[in-house]
Amino acid sequence: MHLKEAMQMIGAGWIQRPKGFRVRFDRRHEGQWVSESFPSEGESLFNSDVMAWELARRFAEATGKTTTQESEGDISEITVVDHTGTPVKFYGTDAVRVLKPRI
Repeated sequence: MHLKEAMQMIGAGWIQRPKGFRVRFDRRHEGQWVSESFPSEGESLFNSDVMAWELARRFAEATGKTTTQESEGDISEITVVDHTGTPVKFYGTDAVRVLKPRI
């Protein structure tokens, strides 16, 4: 058996470390909510979930307050995801967190 095959068998049973993190959010575009993220596909991911959460918090602050009226360009549902798109738990509470949730 080759080492590569053995490592794949070993790795299949273990929790894999994320390869990086993104900030995912929804933007109102042409009357619909569209999911976007930064960094976008093809760009280098953030190395740290803490850094990604801090950027998500600053992004939420910069995009204004949550309102009940929806208008073009609104941002909501800001969260941090790993390289596979799975939500990452917030390091301060160990729970999935969403900034600026849609009302």
